[in-house]
Amino acid sequence: EGDPEGGDSCALCKCSDDDPALFGEKVKLEEHNFSVHYFFFSCLLRAARMTCYGCKKKGACIGCNVSSCRRVVHFPCGRKLMFITQYNKIFPSYCQDHSPTQSLCVDSDFSLPQSCSICLDSIEPVLSYSVLKCPSCHASWFHRDCVQHQAHSAGLFFFRCTLCNNKENFQQEMVRMGIYIPERDASWELEANAYSELLEVYNHCDSVTCVCNEGRTYSKKGWFEVIRCCLCGSRGTHRKCSNLKLDTTDWACIDCINATDGKGWFSVIYVCIHLHVFSSAMVNDRTFLLQQF
Repeated sequence: EGDPEGGDSCALCKCSDDDPALFGEKVKLEEHNFSVHYFFFSCLLRAARMTCYGCKKKGACIGCNVSSCRRVVHFPCGRKLMFITQYNKIFPSYCQDHSPTQSLCVDSDFSLPQSCSICLDSIEPVLSYSVLKCPSCHASWFHRDCVQHQAHSAGLFFFRCTLCNNKENFQQEMVRMGIYIPERDASWELEANAYSELLEVYNHCDSVTCVCNEGRTYSKKGWFEVIRCCLCGSRGTHRKCSNLKLDTTDWACIDCINATDGKGWFSVIYVCIHLHVFSSAMVNDRTFLLQQF
């Protein structure tokens, strides 16, 4: 049944919490006025009416995957009782007594970290439900909540260890330890025009005296076209304002000339030519541009 008040609470857990890292993104069917958290879709496939091990109420449908264990919980109760759900094809769950664990790297030279590698807050250097580590470098330790938020933001294609940058082993271990990794691109890649400012070019005359009647931001082919510094790209000038020739295309600002340490215009022009080719390739290849960012 839909929410009679037209609210946005989950039909299964009755909570309006919209934290996707906690219960998954909320899916809403507008036609039927029905909302449910993504992590609860597995519950829809089970028609269990068992008593929850946590709250002692009916309707529990998340059971420990160990056949000899009889613990069954509601999904929110399982979170509180440190149940671990592995988000793969069959969504197996494990109670606190049967959950997968991580082992400490035995190395005399290894010093236990004192802070989370994601939020940088202090942590107790003891592997547990709340504190996990990278299986590759063993030096990256983090809060469970921190790595879950990172996974939700980075998605399958960008989720990796913040220290060693390992991806394959790191993702496999995080799934084993109950971290959900969305099969999508990173959230920052999905924003409309997220990198549009990277394609904008500097368009301002920085000459001491600008003689253009239309102002310093005016640019049109000819004497009053803004020529950008071919070294830094963050300074510009009208040809007329800097007494340049009409066919001048390579120009360096005073800061970049001083930075060449008196090596002269030949070295500046040499670098200009190479940077011009390089910058053209960057503009024509958006993927390369975003990777460098």
